[in-house]
Amino acid sequence: MVVAGRGAGIGLRARAAVASAMRRLYGRGLVNLRGGNVSVKVTLPDGTVFVYITPSGGAKDSLGLMDVAVMGLDGSVLWGRPSSEHRLHLEIYRRRGDVYAVAHAHNPLLATTTELGVDLDPGLLGVEAQYYLGGCLGRVPALPPGSPELARAAGEALAAGCNAAVMEGHGAVAVGSGGGDPEAALVEAVDRLEVLEDLARAALASTVLKRE
Repeated sequence: MVVAGRGAGIGLRARAAVASAMRRLYGRGLVNLRGGNVSVKVTLPDGTVFVYITPSGGAKDSLGLMDVAVMGLDGSVLWGRPSSEHRLHLEIYRRRGDVYAVAHAHNPLLATTTELGVDLDPGLLGVEAQYYLGGCLGRVPALPPGSPELARAAGEALAAGCNAAVMEGHGAVAVGSGGGDPEAALVEAVDRLEVLEDLARAALASTVLKRE
């Protein structure tokens, strides 16, 4: 295998991080068995860049390490069957050199706030949430899943320095830097999706209380 002889240990850690992140998202109720996707970007000592990403299909709560697909930043497939949303991930990596992980989920409460037009103010969760989300929250219009148009729109939404974006009718996407550590970056990205769901819960509760 192409990746086995070039940073095999790094690759195994990246695969394990992807599988663990999907279990966490499923456990939190942010994805269903076949929904959502995450990836990490790994740069080997010789400068070669690999993107480890969830596969297309399969139960996301029980991924095996070798189920995780591997791609180049140019879109070449080096192993497995990459997620249908691979364009989204690659576009973000190309636009944000500081990003080492991308996570996309179908946050149910966040989808509800979007559908109802409820304002999402990170200030509801305090200054820490505002800082953690990057001081801004991107917005992505409704576009076909897996399409180049969706990838470009998401890339543009996050290019301004936002660490997360709401995708109309399609959940959310978040990124992580992790100080250059892909594993730490993926924890950040998943955590930001969780923060978004907490923010949606707080926004819905605030809206209900104001109407009483």
